[in-house]
Formats: sequence, C-alpha cells, structure tokens
Amino acid sequence: MNEEKFWSIIEKAGAPDQCSPEDQCCLIVESLSELSKQELIDFENIRLQLLNKAYTWPLLKACFIVLSYVSDDVFEDFRNWTILNGMQRFYKTLKDPDFMVRYIAVEDPVEEISGEPLMMVCEEAWEGDIEELEEEYIYPSAPDIIDEWPPKEELQKEFPNLFDKFWNEEMVKKIHDPE
Repeated sequence: MNEEKFWSIIEKAGAPDQCSPEDQCCLIVESLSELSKQELIDFENIRLQLLNKAYTWPLLKACFIVLSYVSDDVFEDFRNWTILNGMQRFYKTLKDPDFMVRYIAVEDPVEEISGEPLMMVCEEAWEGDIEELEEEYIYPSAPDIIDEWPPKEELQKEFPNLFDKFWNEEMVKKIHDPE
C-alpha cells in the first residue's frame, strides 16, 4: 500500500464534517477488512508516519486554541482527527494550521474533535492475533518540540481565525488556573 491508497480509504469514508469520526472509522474498518495482513500493516505504518509529520509546534499551538487544553493524548487524538479530514485538508493544515477554521464544523470541539477511533481501525479489521500486526508496526520517534509557550496575544496574531472562533478564555482559566 502507498500513501495514495491510504488517503483513498480515508476519503472514501467521508470526513468529520460529514459524519462522526466513529462512523467514519467504521467505514474505514469495512474497507480494511478486505485487505491482506501486509496491507493492514502498511496502512498503519503510513498513519504513524503522517501522525509524526503532524507533530509540529504550530499544530500543537492550534490544538490548544481549539480545545483550550493540550496533553500528549489530546494532541495525538487531534492529529488523528486531522488525518481523518483527508489528504488536501491535512497537508494544507500542516502548512497553515489557521486553515482548519474552514472545515471545523462542530459545536463542542472538546467532545467532537477526536481521532481516537482511527488508532484501532487495523486491529478491528484484522481477524487474527493482533500481536501479529503490532510487531510489524514502525513507530517513528516524535520530533522534539522545544519552545517557550507564547502568551495568548501571540497565539491570536499567529492564528487569528482559529483564535476568533475557538478561543475560550473561561475554559482556559478553569483548566489552567483552578482556584
């Protein structure tokens, strides 16, 4: 499997602004269930490479703006959700995370933006021993992101559209400055 086929499977299932990530991943599992073991391994390895490619400082800051919080797990879910949006959106978002404002169509980002279901599609499609798949996955090392967290004014300047639509001062204070 190559990246083109990977994206074809993702996009055939829709996008999170057309259906829930859970429903989209059910359709992905259906497509994957027709593939060989090696194709499932290839699919997962491509997903892991894309996830690693999306491990960027700008996307991490954008994730914080949209969700008011970020952790390793939250950022991983967010990056998987970005993958679920398809190839064109994924690469445009990597180039300019502020682009996401054009396709985020949710009422509650914290509850609705999750790519967690994408993490298990190969295992759900596989009928055999899951360890047979997992032992062949290639986990790239995450790049180091070492930078000072910017004040909100810098976030607003860097991502004006996301900031205007999603910045939730009350939630940020509630999560980060509990009294």
